Amino acid sequence: MICFVLALIVSCKKVDVDFTYTPTEPKAGETINFTNNSSSGESWAWTFGDNSTSLSKNPSKVYKKPGEYMVTLMVDSAKHQTCSKMITVYDTIPTFVASSDSILLYHNVTFRANIYNPFNYQLTYDWTLPNNCVLVAGNKNSAAIELYFTSAGMVNLQLAITQKDKTYPIEQSFEVQDVKAPSIVMRKTDNTVMRQRIINDRFEQPSHATSLDVLCAEQTTDTVVTFNGMTYYASQIANTVAGFNGLDISRIQIDAMAQKWYIATSEGLMVANFNGSERVVIDANATGAIYVDANRNRLYWATSSGLYAMPLVKSKNNQFTSTPEQYNSLSNIDLITVNNTPQ
Repeated sequence: MICFVLALIVSCKKVDVDFTYTPTEPKAGETINFTNNSSSGESWAWTFGDNSTSLSKNPSKVYKKPGEYMVTLMVDSAKHQTCSKMITVYDTIPTFVASSDSILLYHNVTFRANIYNPFNYQLTYDWTLPNNCVLVAGNKNSAAIELYFTSAGMVNLQLAITQKDKTYPIEQSFEVQDVKAPSIVMRKTDNTVMRQRIINDRFEQPSHATSLDVLCAEQTTDTVVTFNGMTYYASQIANTVAGFNGLDISRIQIDAMAQKWYIATSEGLMVANFNGSERVVIDANATGAIYVDANRNRLYWATSSGLYAMPLVKSKNNQFTSTPEQYNSLSNIDLITVNNTPQ
C-alpha cells in the first residue's frame, strides 16, 4: 500500500502554546485525540482544517477522508497566542456511516460502507442485520442499505468488507429513539383495549392500553360529520336508506367529503353513495367494527383474522383498485377509533 509522506509543519507564535495528538499517523475514520500542552489559558478555540471546530481543552476528532489538514489552536481568543500544525490523515479504516445522527423508530435510515480504495480493488460486502429491522432498499451484499427499525433501544449492526484478499469485520451500536405518534385504538369483545401507533405512516405492533377506552366508547354514539355547512349522522342511513334500516350505528362511518357511507352488514363491509346507490362490497369477511380516518385517507375494519386498512374510495361508482393491508392479527375487535393525540 502506498502511504502518504508524513507532513508536520509547526508554526507556533508563542512558545507556551502547543499541542500534540495521538495516534501520530492517524487514518480516516479513526479517532484522533488532541492534547493541549499550553502552559496557561482559560479558553481554547480549535479549527481542524475541514470546517469543523471545538472549544474543548482536549478535543477528539474523526476525519472521514484521507488528506492533509491544518489544525490550529488559539488560546484566550488572542490571535498572537496560536499554534498550527499540518497533520496527514492516511488510508481509511473501513467503516460504515448512518445518513442521520438521530435514528427514529419506523423512519428510514441509510447505512453506507466507507472504505478507501485508491487502486480500485474488488470489494465485497456482507451485512448482518438485527431482527427488529425491515430492509427497504439494497441487500446484504450491497455497499449501502436502507432500512427502518420496529422497536426502540440499542441495536447492533455488523458489516464485513473484503478488499482484495483481506476482510475487515465492523460492528457498531446505534440507539433507535422512540417517538410520540397517533394511535389506532381497538376494543375487543372482552373489553380489552389495544392501541397501535401510526408512526411515519407505518404501524407498530399492538400493545395494551388502559386510558384510551373512552375513545372507543364514543363510537357507540351517533357519528356526526360536518362538511360544507351540512351535518351528517350515521342514524340517517340507518333510518332512511333502503336496505340498511335498523343497522347498529356503530357499524356505519361517513366520508362527507366524498359523500360516501361505509357500512358493515351481513354481506360484509361495503361502500355506497349517500343516496344508497352503487353499493360495492369491500370485504365479505368484515366482522362489524369499522372506522373512517379522513385525515389520513384511511378506512380501517376488523375481520376474524385481524385489522385491515386501505385508502378511502373516491370513484363515483365506488370501484377501487387498492389492495387491503393487514395491520395486525387481533381477533374479536368490536370497536375501532383513532386517537390523534401523540402517545
